[in-house]
Amino acid sequence: MANVDEVRLPLASSLQQVVGALLFGADHPLTVEEIRACLKSVAEADGGASETVRLFAEASPREIADALENIAKELSRLELGVEVAAINGGYRYQTQPSCGRWLRNLLKLDRPNRLSRPALETLAIVAYRQPISKSEIESVRGVVVDHILKALMELHLVRIVGRSELPGRPFLYGTTATFLDHFGLKSLNELNELDPTLQRTRLAERKAVHRKEKKRDTPEQGPGELFEAAAAPVPAPAGADGVAEILGEGLSAESAEPLFETRPEGGGE
Repeated sequence: MANVDEVRLPLASSLQQVVGALLFGADHPLTVEEIRACLKSVAEADGGASETVRLFAEASPREIADALENIAKELSRLELGVEVAAINGGYRYQTQPSCGRWLRNLLKLDRPNRLSRPALETLAIVAYRQPISKSEIESVRGVVVDHILKALMELHLVRIVGRSELPGRPFLYGTTATFLDHFGLKSLNELNELDPTLQRTRLAERKAVHRKEKKRDTPEQGPGELFEAAAAPVPAPAGADGVAEILGEGLSAESAEPLFETRPEGGGE
């Protein structure tokens, strides 16, 4: 009977094979750098015993990116209902949106999870105007949003990103990595592509709104007036309701939600 320690499995024959296995076993979207770090770590543990392992460890970011692209093309060609998606700077396997109705039936999901219209509108305002305070959101929507913000935070779609320097130092809110993951966005910049008429407010401009005003030597303008000017309501982003519609489509029955990642329980172990 052979010693268990002497039994060796054949090594992967290509970088693409290894990258594909890493995507399948990962419990989160993998970045190119995470894949490189894994390849190098295995080579260090191997101690140079295998030439193949050493070659994989020397793979450049371009070579890894090419492997990911080839996997995506091959999956598309084979029409297996699975694709490689670029999410929040990383890559993962996920089922194709066109197969969603059958997956929901298999998993006994009668209907996809939906955000309410008020929640979608609030989320759209935060996404396009972040960092933004609660009072600014309420000035745009015209209603109190305490419970909606709480619900969005519980869903990990919105988080506190800091405090304003204005009097009272209110919390500032922004979207999360889960927001990008949930709506299948590579980055926040893709929000600008959802509707050509909409553009995210620049971060520097938003920070300036909440920066503490320096003391001015203008007797005709008192501190109360300065505060009112600095804290003036931010106008609603043009077509914010349209953005809510677009984001809402990310949760509709014919879209990419739910997007089921194809990996075994326990991260493939």
